[in-house]
Amino acid sequence: MNGPSDFHHTVHLDLKGAPPRVSYFAEIFPLFRQWGATSLLLEYEDMFPYQNDLKELAAKHAYSKDDIQRIQQLAEQNNLEVIPLIQTFGHFEFVLKHEKFRKLREVAAYPTSLCPTHPDALDTVKLMIDQILSLHPRSHRFHIGADEVYHIGFCERCKKTMTSENLTNQQMFFVHIEKVVKYVKCKYNHLTVLMWDDMMRFCELALLKESKLGDLVEPMVWHYVTQFVLPNDIWDRYSKVFPNIWFASSFKGATSSSAYLTNIMYHVDNHLAWLSVINQEKHKFKKICGITITGWQRFDHFAVLCEMLPQALPSLAVCLHVLKCGTFNSDIHLTVSKELEFEPTLPLIPDRTIFPKCKFPGSDIYLQMLDFLRFELDYNEYIHSDRRQTWMNDYNLQRGFLNPAHLQQLLDEALRFLPELTYRPYPDTLTLFKCLWTH
Repeated sequence: MNGPSDFHHTVHLDLKGAPPRVSYFAEIFPLFRQWGATSLLLEYEDMFPYQNDLKELAAKHAYSKDDIQRIQQLAEQNNLEVIPLIQTFGHFEFVLKHEKFRKLREVAAYPTSLCPTHPDALDTVKLMIDQILSLHPRSHRFHIGADEVYHIGFCERCKKTMTSENLTNQQMFFVHIEKVVKYVKCKYNHLTVLMWDDMMRFCELALLKESKLGDLVEPMVWHYVTQFVLPNDIWDRYSKVFPNIWFASSFKGATSSSAYLTNIMYHVDNHLAWLSVINQEKHKFKKICGITITGWQRFDHFAVLCEMLPQALPSLAVCLHVLKCGTFNSDIHLTVSKELEFEPTLPLIPDRTIFPKCKFPGSDIYLQMLDFLRFELDYNEYIHSDRRQTWMNDYNLQRGFLNPAHLQQLLDEALRFLPELTYRPYPDTLTLFKCLWTH
């Protein structure tokens, strides 16, 4: 998308799953800039080197302080602004899973949401903010998360507070967010505070104004589908409260929690939908600050990996080109294909019948995921084939009731899967990551 120089194309890096080594950032940050990115939204979660009272939060393979400094240096060398993000309310699993912080849960059985009325809750959040920002002294923006807070007003203490102060769940949300934001604004008054919008997406205008967040935060409206289903009046309501606003699209990690290959055309359509919204609604706001292209590594802290970053770089490249050009066409497809050395052109939808060659940082992982797609589809076709279900099903095997003529053919077919089922570690590609699991 062509626009003013201060319109941000921000790349979101979710570091809570298969976090890249710093050396990999050195390879991909120049590409981000080449493709049109202007900033990075770094979601550290447990990869930040928390210390002292928060030392339990840091994963065993967390980045070191030197790593954090080096990542920022690499970003600066490529003219990419760094925006740190930590969750301060919902998606608090990486904190609340620890026994030390269990008391801060809103629902004792679930490590998802922070209890805003616990005496230690806000102090814990403040400590996290202080440690994060102490290693990001040059950042101008800070993101406090605050999406998908599914448990509010469940604990007895919160219920009593809501009753005594006559608060709704929505107001309880605003009270906590206001405390967090005011702490940041008072102690770090040079920072602009960002937050996800979904917890106030259906809020009535009067309540939005009452929250007074319009003067404190810039909301980031995320939506990852191709046909938008946002409230019809959302832009009218938001524009009356928030002079500045951000949007958030996706380049990966938004279709299925267990996906391992990225459907690029899905994300192209998502960006085209956002471009349409920007053109239609921009006159309502003082400023649309930019669009953040999210790339989720896990749907939450306990989920499996989905669509690892290296295999999704082609999707990111295409999406950034779409934003820069304001459209998608064959020229963009050809340009990205050449940049990433695809022969033939980059497949826009995962296809087992295409055997491309390519070369970019992490392209081995991209090709291995295509290999796995072929294997998975072939295996499923075999398992669900009429022949296997008829002559080699559980009933036949348990009773030894088998027709050797059919069995031999089925075994011959099965044997071709053995090489793919044999463990192969790919040590050359695993060096891209700090770790492939969490603790």
